[in-house]
Amino acid sequence: MEACVSGRLRSAGRMLIWATVATLVLPALWVEARPGVRSSVSLPSLPNAGEPLRVHVVDWGYHTAIILEQPGGWALGPPGRESARFIEYAWGDRRFYMEQDHRPHSVFATLFLPTESVTYVEGRAQLPGPGARSLYSRNVSPTEFLAVARELEASIRRDPVGGRQAPHAAARGFVGRFYPAIGQYLWWNDCNRWTLDRLAAAGLAGGGRGVIFSGQVAGRLRGFDLAFERVGSELVTDPP
Repeated sequence: MEACVSGRLRSAGRMLIWATVATLVLPALWVEARPGVRSSVSLPSLPNAGEPLRVHVVDWGYHTAIILEQPGGWALGPPGRESARFIEYAWGDRRFYMEQDHRPHSVFATLFLPTESVTYVEGRAQLPGPGARSLYSRNVSPTEFLAVARELEASIRRDPVGGRQAPHAAARGFVGRFYPAIGQYLWWNDCNRWTLDRLAAAGLAGGGRGVIFSGQVAGRLRGFDLAFERVGSELVTDPP
């Protein structure tokens, strides 16, 4: 009798292990096989001379975003803030990120099922301050700047004439706007991987595959300088 019970427990344990592996691995393989079709994007020309072109990466504590210093004459900001000096781009799950639906079943879907994504675009008058965990910055060439901007814009679904699809209705608690995005969100394909993949296309970072947490992003950046980092209640401008 005891042997029978023990055998059943072992069998149940193996089934649980295989179910866990399937839950984690199969959706990830599905997302890898279906990255989404990215449209070509037209961008304005860059000024012939002027301020250096700069790109920034901000770590908000659990997710990261890319910030462009917008050249004169560009208008990539959201409605009402098109010409803002700094344009922040981030990406994530529609329900968890935009709709702030943190109920258990929604969190489970966000992590373990391929779900609909959004790209967040915010126009800023200045760079993030101490409310962020850290900020990294670097000068880039015109070719690098255009490559990053094109990658960021291409993450937004386009309309028939090549413009952005209309943004979702304004979301409570957000200054910027969310746009329908390319790609499906999953634990294996999250906002921090997205940040690195966009920068990697311009040679500014290593690829994001295998990156899940925001703290992993800094180690794959290329040529970025630390602007600040929050360690507990202290702000430092060099790594501790």
